[in-house]
Amino acid sequence: MKVVIIGAGFGGMACAIWLAEAGHEVELYEQAPEVRTTGNGVLLLPNGTGLLRELGVDLTGLGARMDSVDGLFRDGTPALKVRLSVIAERFGNPVLVASRGRIAERMAQRLPDGVLRVGMRCTGIEQIGEGPGSVVVSFADGTQVKADAVIGADGQRSVVRTELFGADPARYLGDATWHGITDMPGAFAEGHAVHSIFGDEGICVMHPVGEGRVYWAFELPFSDGDRLPPGAVGDTTSLKGEGSAVANLRARFAHWTAPGLRELLAAMRDADVSVFPHIIHRALPEWGKGPITLVGDAAHVVPPRVGMGLSQALEDAWVLSRALSGPGDVAARVRGYEQVRIRRVRGMQKAAMALGRKTVPAPPWLLRRIGKLLPVTKFNLAQVKNSSNYLNNDLSTVG
Repeated sequence: MKVVIIGAGFGGMACAIWLAEAGHEVELYEQAPEVRTTGNGVLLLPNGTGLLRELGVDLTGLGARMDSVDGLFRDGTPALKVRLSVIAERFGNPVLVASRGRIAERMAQRLPDGVLRVGMRCTGIEQIGEGPGSVVVSFADGTQVKADAVIGADGQRSVVRTELFGADPARYLGDATWHGITDMPGAFAEGHAVHSIFGDEGICVMHPVGEGRVYWAFELPFSDGDRLPPGAVGDTTSLKGEGSAVANLRARFAHWTAPGLRELLAAMRDADVSVFPHIIHRALPEWGKGPITLVGDAAHVVPPRVGMGLSQALEDAWVLSRALSGPGDVAARVRGYEQVRIRRVRGMQKAAMALGRKTVPAPPWLLRRIGKLLPVTKFNLAQVKNSSNYLNNDLSTVG
């Protein structure tokens, strides 16, 4: 079978590796001049690290092992703790945090020779019949290729999604993550804990990513077009102008005394800072038509607070590659992939809607009550398991 994949992100590369290993003819098209190996910190839950191992990606030195998520109030007093080491032990794979770029580099190294084609921007897809070679994919340089199946792995602004369902942009949820990776020598950068810090001014997440570097993220209100985070609470007068993002963050959070935060604010540079608006796609009953489908953010972009984006893209690729390698009608196999994944993704999307609204931190009394009454580690373990086909070996509708 000839499979054309649009987009060389995590989902696209994983599909290419697995489908080529299964003996399919695979062409992976990327509009950029090379695979993107930049980006900030990402969380790899046990399904993510397990699937990377299935892809043949070496985890050694990939990132920092995380043993817990420590929820703290802004003064450093504990609110709740998620024991990630328990979750890792339960599923037999570690929880890691790493830079996006390093993971992309190692996955790109696993691509078979001749599969990747860069500088190729997809401009259209047309199904011209049924059976082999029934889909024609067009590119900006005038190239057209025929395929038996097409996979849209081209992110939140997916051309493939637009071709299938019309203009269907993800919508803003009213807040954003101002984030980056900063060199920060010291004990925190060598540790094995994620700090999630809560206060009236917003939410801050910090965790090591290895080699003396720390990934950090501040969640704050956002409107389309904002270029700066707010400074003092309520200051929204200059968000669309030029200025120092670091100065704004220091003005808002410098009085917080949670461990490591003041050192981080002192070490941050404006060059470290980027903004990721929280967006979400509407849930679709199917992700494709005929032998065309979607994976990753093209199908189900969610805010980063859910912490499952990379792992879910790998889950999509794992199920789809097995669906396309089975017997029977290609379109039917693709619909089977979609249904088995949609059931798992639906819970993640609901959690994203609940957590990804305009940032209103929970009051301290509620966080303390949650920390005392809710078995948060068991809750998170169940959340990881319920979102994963891989950990459940669930290929029920694809054979």
